[in-house]
Formats: sequence, structure tokens, C-alpha cells
Amino acid sequence: MELKRILARDTRSATEKAMALYGPDVLIISNHRVEGQTELIVALDVAEVSAEALAQDIQAEPEISTTQALLTRKRPASSPVSAFSDHLHQALKPEAAPVTPPVAESVAPTEHLLTQGREQARSQELVSLVREELAALRQEFRLSQQTAHWQMNTYWPAHIQPLVEAMTEAAVPTALRALLQEGLREQPSLDSALGSLRAQLTHNLERPQEGFPQRGVHVLAGLSGSGKTLMTAKAAQQVALNYGSEYVAVVSYNDMRAGAWAQTQVLCAQLGVDCFRAADADTLKVLLNELSPRRLILIDTPGVQMAERLQEIVQVCPSAGLHAVVPADASGVTLSRIMLKSHLNWQSLMISKLDESHSPWPLIQFLIAEGAQCVVSAGSSSDRVMEGLKSSGLQKLINIAMAQLAPPAEPTKDVMMEAEAANESLTHTIGLNRPHWTVEIPQSELHG
Repeated sequence: MELKRILARDTRSATEKAMALYGPDVLIISNHRVEGQTELIVALDVAEVSAEALAQDIQAEPEISTTQALLTRKRPASSPVSAFSDHLHQALKPEAAPVTPPVAESVAPTEHLLTQGREQARSQELVSLVREELAALRQEFRLSQQTAHWQMNTYWPAHIQPLVEAMTEAAVPTALRALLQEGLREQPSLDSALGSLRAQLTHNLERPQEGFPQRGVHVLAGLSGSGKTLMTAKAAQQVALNYGSEYVAVVSYNDMRAGAWAQTQVLCAQLGVDCFRAADADTLKVLLNELSPRRLILIDTPGVQMAERLQEIVQVCPSAGLHAVVPADASGVTLSRIMLKSHLNWQSLMISKLDESHSPWPLIQFLIAEGAQCVVSAGSSSDRVMEGLKSSGLQKLINIAMAQLAPPAEPTKDVMMEAEAANESLTHTIGLNRPHWTVEIPQSELHG
């Protein structure tokens, strides 16, 4: 992706210039006024190297080893390198006994290759996610252009106009905004319109309350940074308080991120819950057999190659329940990738970071579109383990959304009196109740 800057006298001229230069499907990122002109920042697709070529460049080993390259490189006969090559020829003859490298030297390259492979998989997932996000932005932009004429020609009463503008500024998706605006025109006041919106959201998001399971093997999965480890600890705390910490176990599966295992250990130590680490499917199978008497076993998974890791877990334990963890401000592309495109049989959805959400509307639109097929089992709104899990978090999600649409609170009577006093004209005596604060203005300045 490449960003371009366009300057013109107004927004219309800048948009026409951008479409003339880069086509009608150009994606506008921002629009600002700079020194009396309109500045547009547009995004362009650039030719990118394919994933296969990137993998070959990163992972492919050179066809000729370093030692063979040194041996076959042409050097003058009198150079020291030539003597060194002859010495290597003698040392590498079949008659010579092979030298066994130390264990540390053989392990280090293996760890480096594994780390390199994880980083490459992570980078490929990020590139794919960015492309999907750009495609979704283009689709939303086209839909907004198609509905812009209808929005401009729609008459809104004066008391409803601030609410319509607030929905636009809050970045409510176009389809959801059109759904919520139905019937607003008939509302007699702004308060009744807000109440109608809250009732619509509550009705459309209504679903059975099941809560997070208290027994069995359950897997928490999601993209990196979604709060899986913290949600795992909170779910473990809930069962530990009800039945005892000795009946709960936490397993970290194939998570090689720096500090991930240490974070799991710290959280479980706070709760008094046992935690274990499984690097592969065979180790996980042994652990699950040993921990089978436990009431609840929670498995924390990495954010990289999520679908592959979950498939491995399901093969080891087919009865394991899968729970998707998504932040409250997750985008529609992220939700679609986790819940739909992964083709996994999710048991429930868990909403994290409710207190950090500034844009809950994509998640609300996804839950409304999916209806009762997506069961929300728990929510979390704090980074502290002791806060525990909420029943579902949907009511908190609605409150966050409505807070973005509600107008600012009207000033109280005392505040208005202070504001009026501050707007009073100054005389040559400032502060009548403070006799020491006086300013005398010369008559020449008063009369100019």
C-alpha cells in the first residue's frame, strides 16, 4: 500500500483530481484543510511479492554450502586462502572421522528456524488482514456514496438532526445506520429517539444467557492481543471460587511468544491454580490424561496460526469446547475471519476489553446479522483478574454505543450562573467583594 497527497482549492476539486489520477475506486484516507487548501491522503495498491516467493527467499537454503563455496572459489595459488582450502580438503576426506558438533550448536539453528517460521507466518497473516481491511473500507466507501444522495434528500426534524449527525461521527456502519434510523422521524423528542434506539439494540442483541461452562475441557482462541490469557485466568478464577482451585488447571499450548508463559504463571500464581505447558500435540495428550480428574481444564492458545492449532487440539480431544475471544472494538473483517472463515464449530463468543472500546459498532452489527447463532457467554471490562467475568457483556456494549450518541449533558443552574457572571462587562473596579483588587483606568484611555 502506498499513500499519495493531493492539494486542491476545495474537497470537490481534490476528489475529482484524485479520481482522474488514480481511477474512480481510489480510497480516500483523510481530508484536511492546510493553509487555505484541501489536502487529501489517498491509498494505492502497489505490486507486492507473492507469499510463495517470500517464503522461498526467507526459508530456502543456498544450494552450495558455505564450506563448499570457500573451497570452490577461485583464488591465486599463492594466497593464504588457497592453503586454507587445501587444509579443509584434507580434513573433509571420507577417511577422516566425522566431528560431532556440540549439542548447543545444533539446537540454536533449530530454534532460529522455528522463530523465523513463526515470524513469517505472523507477517503473512498481518498482510492478509490489512488487505481484507482495505477491501472492507472500499466496500463501505462505495455503500456510503450510494446512500449519500438519499441521506441528503431525507428530511429530519430539528430535534432529531443532532442524533443523525452523532451516528455519522461515531462511524456507525452504513447498513446498521440505515436500520437504526427507521422510525426516528416520528419520535416527538430527542430523549424518545434515544430510547427507541436503545430498545432496538436490546431487542436485536437479545439471546439466551448460558454463561461460561463450569466443567470439561475448553479452549480459548483469538488473534494476538485480544486478551485470551487474561480471559482464561478469569474463567479459572470463577470455577476456583465455586469449587476450589485444586479442581482447575490451565494449559498453555504451543505459545512461543516472549513472555507468554511467564504471564500465565504469574496470573495462575495469583489465583492458586496449577498451570502447565504443552509444546506439541503429544505433550498435550499426556497432560489431558493426567489432568482428567480435574473439573475444568482451560487451554490457552497462540494468536498465530489459530486454525491449525485448534485443529490439533480437536484431534487430541474431540469433546473440547471452542470459545472465540474478541475485543469489543474488533473490526468486521476480524470477526468474519474468526467466526465465519475459520469454519470452526464455536461453542460461544467472549467479549474482552469492554472498558477500552471506542468503536463497538462493528461488533454490534455482526451480532445483529448473525442473530442467535452466535452465543455470547462472557465479557470482561478490566485488566485485573479479580474483577472476574461478566454474564455476557452485551448490556455494557449497548451502554458504550449509546454514550457515543447521547448529547453532552446540559449545564446545571449553578454552572450557568457562573458563566453569566464571567460574561459580565468589566468596570474600573474588579471584584467588588475584594476591596484590595482595584484597577484605576485613566480618563484619557476611556475617551480614546
